[in-house]
Amino acid sequence: MAVAQTGRLSSSDPNLQNIPVRTEEGRKIRQAFIADEGNVLVSADYSQIELRILAHIADIPALKDAFREGLDIHAMTASEMFGVPIEGMDPMVRRQAKAINFGIIYGISGFGLARQLGIPQGEASEYIKTYFKRFPGIRAYMDATKDFAKETGYVQTAFGRKIHLEAIKSKGPAKAFAERQAINAPIQGSAADVIKRAMIRMPEALARTGLKARMLLQVHDELVFECPEAEADTLIRVAQDTMQGAAMPALNLSVPLVVEARAAKNWAEAH
Repeated sequence: MAVAQTGRLSSSDPNLQNIPVRTEEGRKIRQAFIADEGNVLVSADYSQIELRILAHIADIPALKDAFREGLDIHAMTASEMFGVPIEGMDPMVRRQAKAINFGIIYGISGFGLARQLGIPQGEASEYIKTYFKRFPGIRAYMDATKDFAKETGYVQTAFGRKIHLEAIKSKGPAKAFAERQAINAPIQGSAADVIKRAMIRMPEALARTGLKARMLLQVHDELVFECPEAEADTLIRVAQDTMQGAAMPALNLSVPLVVEARAAKNWAEAH
C-alpha cells in the first residue's frame, strides 16, 4: 500500500495487477483464473473513473454534463473537437478522441500521441491544442496544479491526502517527469482513495446481505469477487451500490460514479 506514489495498491510475486487485458496473451493468462466448482468470479470495474474525477477537480462543464447525461464521453469529445455529429461517427475519430482523453490525464506529448495513433507528430500536436481550446479548464487545472506543487513540494487528492513530489524543484528530465506526476497524481490518487474506501465497506455490505461472496483482488479500478453462482446477481447489485457511493460522505462528486460488473467462470470472461 505504501509502494505506489499515488496511493494505488500494488502487488508482486506474482504481480496480479499488470496482466494485460487487451492482448491475446493476457486474455489467455486471465482464462487460467477460474472459480471453484459451483462458484463464479465477479469483476466490478469503475467506468472511466479518472476522467470523471478530472471533470470534477478541473470543473469542466461540458465533461460534467456528458457524464451526468450518460453520454459516450469519447464520442462527445470527438464531436466537440472536430465538429462532427455523434450519430454515425467514424470509429477512428472516436478512437483519436479516446486516446487524447486518457492521454491528457498523463500529460501526453504530441510525440507520444503521434506514436499511439500512428499519425504525424504535427497533427497530434494540433489535436492536443484543439483539445485545450475546447476545454480550457483542463489547461488551467494543469498550470495551477504544477504551480502549487512547485510552491509546496506536494499535491493533494480530492480527499486531502498529500502526495510529495520533491523532484518538482529539480531541473531537466526529472523536473519534467515530476510535473507530469503533479498533473496525474491528484486524479489517480483520488481514484485510489475511492476504491480503498469501497474495499473497507465491502465486507460489512456482504455480511449485511448474507452473501457468501469473498473479495479476492483489487486491480486499480476493479474489484474481483468469488461467490456461489446463485448469488451472482445480488452480489453485482451490492458491489455496484457500495462502490458507486464510496466517495460519500467525505466527498460529494459533481459527476456520478458508474460501476460495470459481470459474472463468469473465469476472469477473462468476467472482465
